[in-house]
Amino acid sequence: MTSTEPRANIISYLEAPRHRHMAVMFVDLDHFMRICIDDPPEAVFGLLSDFQRVVTDLVSRFRGELNSYQGDGVLATFADVADRADCATRTLRCARKILEQIRALSLDRTHARSPSVSVSIGMQYGQTWTSTINTSRRFGPTLIGDAVNVAARLEKQTQTLGAKIVVGDDLIQRAWFESGANASELAQFVNVGPLFVRGRRTPVDVWKLQSDEVPLENTATFNVDTDIRPHLGRVSAQS
Repeated sequence: MTSTEPRANIISYLEAPRHRHMAVMFVDLDHFMRICIDDPPEAVFGLLSDFQRVVTDLVSRFRGELNSYQGDGVLATFADVADRADCATRTLRCARKILEQIRALSLDRTHARSPSVSVSIGMQYGQTWTSTINTSRRFGPTLIGDAVNVAARLEKQTQTLGAKIVVGDDLIQRAWFESGANASELAQFVNVGPLFVRGRRTPVDVWKLQSDEVPLENTATFNVDTDIRPHLGRVSAQS
């Protein structure tokens, strides 16, 4: 084989790449490094077990699929199903429910030195590609695509934006389309403008879930990965 032949010709697939439009959600435990330092290993593994149980049960309940666990993080996807073309709405509802149940889980922790348990969630809707590559078949399907990358980047920006859930505009607009005239579930999301994320040439229009529990940091602390500019979107919310 010459060096000019496409590299795809030498990749061994157990499953051919499949293209789909879907919602992607990243969920990550907050302060996990600090928890690992302050808590004994048994408590840390217990927390991870409870966290994975909550997320697994809720993703299943909202008819999503778990793609992978990544230490203290989870990657899940939500596609339209035969009788329900509402993947974005189900993703938003699942995320809100995860926050609620993790908050309840936090109340059960009695270790005085441990920080309260919370999670950060990033989400986006768009095209993805999934396949099982022969060399990594033991790890399951590989998921790639802009929606995957954006969801991961947005999860990392939750603290800077003073929110627990940060959502790309494509997912919000899809949820708006799904809800029709009944868009009350979107009322608590506020548009915070275009956001430049690392590795992407163009900005992502971003929405965040308003919350009284997380203070908004001063915009002067924004770095080159979080360039927020005023923007008016389709879905309005009261500040």
